[in-house]
Amino acid sequence: MPHTLVSRNVGFWLGVGIFLFPIIFVWFLLRSGHSTTSRVIGFAWLALMLFGMANSEHSTSRPEATVRTQSQPAKVALPEEPLHEYTAQQLAQAYDRNTVAADQQFKGKRFKVTGVVDSINTDLFGNPYVTLRGGVNQFMEPQFQLDEAHANYAAGLQSGMRISLLCTGRGDIAKTPMSKECVPDAR
Repeated sequence: MPHTLVSRNVGFWLGVGIFLFPIIFVWFLLRSGHSTTSRVIGFAWLALMLFGMANSEHSTSRPEATVRTQSQPAKVALPEEPLHEYTAQQLAQAYDRNTVAADQQFKGKRFKVTGVVDSINTDLFGNPYVTLRGGVNQFMEPQFQLDEAHANYAAGLQSGMRISLLCTGRGDIAKTPMSKECVPDAR
């Protein structure tokens, strides 16, 4: 008996499920009969939602104490925690050993990282980032997203250069350490 393909349409409720909860419902598009276009749109929406969730983290900043005088209000910054220094290899090894412990140590915290540039890239939105050598393999090198004001700095980097950056930890993606708001260390 010949096998015939049945073309399925994305029904209303499946469409609503994909729109609101793509991480759960987009997998239904893998059933036979859904068009390639439906699958591409569904998985693109999933990727966009995951990327949006990853970038929606709010940076943590220390509160400022306000000191008021009669003539003029002034802000006095609270003393900052000491800036810890790490190598890219130490960062990668920490995430390889234990992601939960590494997140507690790095995620949302400001630190200094030193390493050798592996590659200079841009993300989906054109923001520059650098990978530093030291990952557990060549596909898992730690990534450091530079802020927009330092695009020229990124343009001047080359593979093999030793650099130091001040960054805020963002956690990891598949055990690859990610950092954001990185600026060159001017010290």
